[in-house]
Amino acid sequence: MEKSMNMFSEACLTSDVALVVEGKKLHVNKTVLSIASPVFEKMFFGEFKEKTLLEVPLPEKTYDDMVELLLCIYPSTTHPITADNIDALLPLAEEYLLTSLKQRCRTFVTTYLKLNVKTLSKSQLVHFMHLADKYDFDDVLEDCLTQAVYIEYSDVNGLQNQEGFQDLCDKTAVQFFKRRLVLVEGLVRPVLESSTTASGNLQEDFQTIISGKCNEFSHRHARHECRECKAVCCGRCRKLGTEAMEDLAHVIKNMLPAFKESEK
Repeated sequence: MEKSMNMFSEACLTSDVALVVEGKKLHVNKTVLSIASPVFEKMFFGEFKEKTLLEVPLPEKTYDDMVELLLCIYPSTTHPITADNIDALLPLAEEYLLTSLKQRCRTFVTTYLKLNVKTLSKSQLVHFMHLADKYDFDDVLEDCLTQAVYIEYSDVNGLQNQEGFQDLCDKTAVQFFKRRLVLVEGLVRPVLESSTTASGNLQEDFQTIISGKCNEFSHRHARHECRECKAVCCGRCRKLGTEAMEDLAHVIKNMLPAFKESEK
């Protein structure tokens, strides 16, 4: 719903500049925005053309998102962070270096995960994992990974098929696979030792991921500033982890009839 009527729609005694977004004006106070953001401070009080403008265009921004941002950083309103507005706020907090707002987003996700641990959907968990990955919320990512390793991965509605899972960076994906495989390896070790897949021995694939051999190899090359090699190694490790999870699901599926027969 468009936020066409809000406290920024009309000029007031304290407003001294208008932000023009999608052809509409948001009347704001330079000092208030500058206190919240060093980017706005340079824009309004640095040696930029915006310093003397009464109307400052903000191209490539959406009106509703900017209204939400202003409502969250203005002292007189300070709107709460919610699951509905966090996706709009985080990119803007990053762009305008709004440290306090970014921390509030981080706190919201941490609290949300703890309060909804039993009802959190797979899509929500993957989404928060993606946000934590993208915005370097290491503690939030840790909480997400801790929950994710116990959730179905390869099912039609499993984690790998949730929107955003494939967008995780290689480092995060490998961390997930490593934890997941450590958990599974202890439960199905006999199956792993006797299973051969297209990529080789399944047990060997598991150990490659779990032992972090790829990361060690990357680290040696990173000391020589070979960033490309490090990225390739992580990508290969992620690919191996994906294949190992798929191979395991296939192996167990094929062995289920034998397990059921032995129980009779």
